[in-house]
Amino acid sequence: MKRSAHMTKKLYYEDPYLKEITVQVAESSANERGPYVVLNETCFYPEGGGQPADQGVIGTAAVLDVQNQDGEIRHYLDRQLDPGEYKATLDWQRRWDHMQQHAGQHLLSALLEDRHGYQTTSFHLGQERVSIDLHQAAIDRKTLQQVELEANRIISQHLPIRKRFVNEQQLGQLALRKPPAVTGDIRLVEIEGIDLNACGGTHPDNAAEIGLMKILGTEKAKGGMRLYFLCGERALEHFGKVSDVSDALIGKLNAPLPELVQAADALLSEKIAADKEIAELKKQLLSAEAKALTPEEGVAIRNFGDRPVKELQQLARLATEEYPSVCLLFAAHAEGSIRLVCARGNESSADMRETLKRLLQETDGKGGGTPALAQGGGHTEKPFERFQEIFNELHANG
Repeated sequence: MKRSAHMTKKLYYEDPYLKEITVQVAESSANERGPYVVLNETCFYPEGGGQPADQGVIGTAAVLDVQNQDGEIRHYLDRQLDPGEYKATLDWQRRWDHMQQHAGQHLLSALLEDRHGYQTTSFHLGQERVSIDLHQAAIDRKTLQQVELEANRIISQHLPIRKRFVNEQQLGQLALRKPPAVTGDIRLVEIEGIDLNACGGTHPDNAAEIGLMKILGTEKAKGGMRLYFLCGERALEHFGKVSDVSDALIGKLNAPLPELVQAADALLSEKIAADKEIAELKKQLLSAEAKALTPEEGVAIRNFGDRPVKELQQLARLATEEYPSVCLLFAAHAEGSIRLVCARGNESSADMRETLKRLLQETDGKGGGTPALAQGGGHTEKPFERFQEIFNELHANG
């Protein structure tokens, strides 16, 4: 038998600025999410409509999440609380941020639709960025700049944001932006002269409290487009971070702000040229190293410690061109593991895959390649002399 859900009075609708109250824990329980309580009344907003849940403290317990489940508002805590009376304190900075972002979203969506024909399909209030998804797949930069300016001019007009509940009958007489997602009594949020929308979120009383709006950019998403933006104190904080980064780059690149991109481009061009030159010099060095190998009895064996295998392969190719009848073994042997490169010149008929297979018997590894060049490796406790000995047995002319 299902127990009846406790009806909690939603004080966050009566006064979204309420930060601290005394509450009664009517029920204390736990599920797979952890311990939770149901209160007689609450100032904590449960997650919904794109807006995350409030956080804060009830008594000594931290409120980690708030969810509306089966008509019951559950406050998930970091510890169990017994039924009784407690002081509840809202994380106001988090709530205030959510109020600024959510009201900003209403304003932005209204301007995009009414003045530019872009329809909002969903809203996401993330920890870092805030976004709306739009039906259309593209929006030009000029339109974005225009919308941002329009939004900030409206913010400065101090328009009231009114909230009220209406029944379904009253709803039919109102021109809503989109049909509500719930039935029964519907909560409306209205920015005077700009927007009328069914919404269960928390908002400030005046559009001026949005503070400011900054559009960050767009990306393709779900066949439409995702538009990122920030409002109020979060936008200021973002501007601070951008400013810190640009100041650091101005110092490092020794160029004023308008010339930063140019300075970075110049640096990248220099790096590309330098990388090309380094690659060419490395090639010349390897070529000189290959010439200096001087095989004995048709064989060249070298242990290069922890040198990159890619270099050993290059060196092997150059050495076999320089000495067409050579059979060579190059190794990178360090700390219990070995990488082997076996190669031969085109005047030799030896099969380096067979040679490698024999050498790898001394390890737990594997490898492969062509008759002219094979490589592989594995772990081994054997000294390098053992590999040298086997290779000499197979290929030395002496």
